[in-house]
Amino acid sequence: MAKKSRDLFVPVVPAGKLDRLFTQASSGPRHGAARELMNRIFENFVDVDGSFVREFQTTGFSPRLFELALFAYLEEQDLPLDRSAPAPDFVIRGDHPVAIEVTTTNPSQAALAGAPSTPSWLPDDLETADQEFVFQLGKALRRKLTHRDAQDRAYWELPHVEGIPFVIAVGAFHNDHAQLHPDALLARYLYGLDQSFSHDEAGNLTIAQQELVEHRWSAKPKPLPSGLFKQPEAAHLAGVLFSNSHTIAKFNRIGIEQGLGNDETALVRFGTCYDYTPNSASPSEFAYVVGERPGEQEDFAEGLTLFINPWAATPLVPEALPKIVTTAPRDSDGLLESTFPAGFRPFSSKTMVFPGPHSIVFARYFQRDQLGLLKPGSPSFAELMQRMADDFEEPA
Repeated sequence: MAKKSRDLFVPVVPAGKLDRLFTQASSGPRHGAARELMNRIFENFVDVDGSFVREFQTTGFSPRLFELALFAYLEEQDLPLDRSAPAPDFVIRGDHPVAIEVTTTNPSQAALAGAPSTPSWLPDDLETADQEFVFQLGKALRRKLTHRDAQDRAYWELPHVEGIPFVIAVGAFHNDHAQLHPDALLARYLYGLDQSFSHDEAGNLTIAQQELVEHRWSAKPKPLPSGLFKQPEAAHLAGVLFSNSHTIAKFNRIGIEQGLGNDETALVRFGTCYDYTPNSASPSEFAYVVGERPGEQEDFAEGLTLFINPWAATPLVPEALPKIVTTAPRDSDGLLESTFPAGFRPFSSKTMVFPGPHSIVFARYFQRDQLGLLKPGSPSFAELMQRMADDFEEPA
């Protein structure tokens, strides 16, 4: 008997029930590379309870996409997965076992029912958006910590999980700018610590650290207690795995680099990344045309940060989840310290998609504009687009 096709993008529900984001991603050239790559990865994905495709197409597009991206990372690292039970989402066996439950921050029902927002690079109020980001992540994490099954068991109390470190993987999808925020905001909440950076007279970087008591968001009257890892409810939380880049754009970029998709679709990724210059206190800016970085290719490890809870009842070793950024307090002085694997490490980014003829020309022009490399007197990319639009306007 022929093997049944597993196409994530063939609808299994009536059109009226399809998620808006799924509908946008399921057709046209803009996400062609992402669709091909996601279907390739899904071929090896064990859908334990048989609900993945339906949820992906309806009420759980972003959570299921994030789960598939994490699965791609675990496969990439050749980690021994045990998918014999529906929860937690991933159980890794071998020398460094770990159980991972996946969650996301999500839009409110009112936001989902409303009209799509007008695209913009930044939120109207960045400070308020940062505050919401922390509250949304806190809500998502606590939801998993307080979850109990029909037998009133927490994830770490399940027979196949008991005695191994428990990790929650969380991605931010609550609004259009959710992926803009860096992981440092999550670190402040998890450890209850805030850091400031300065340079001494010799130019050496110095880091000052102070404790945080709470976080506030103007939309909520009640503050959020800081330092989740130190709180009793998190005693069995060995770590938090975070990404602000495991989105459909990541599948699209990796797919393009692997030669998938439409030849007439070009992508530019731009944002901020880690600066390896000694004593640097600020990130570097970057912009590149996807597929035009000789010798470099994006993978699913890139963009993941593992925050380790030093107070967990069942501790986690960094080696359990290789090739990613890890953050934990130093034993000597409690100073938060991140370990970066060698190579390009973005903090946050956006991806521009250019479909159609001459897409690569537009992509390269946009990239040079982002890097400040246009010749003197050249119009910015936005000005160029406006001129082209003006040229095509029909006379009154």
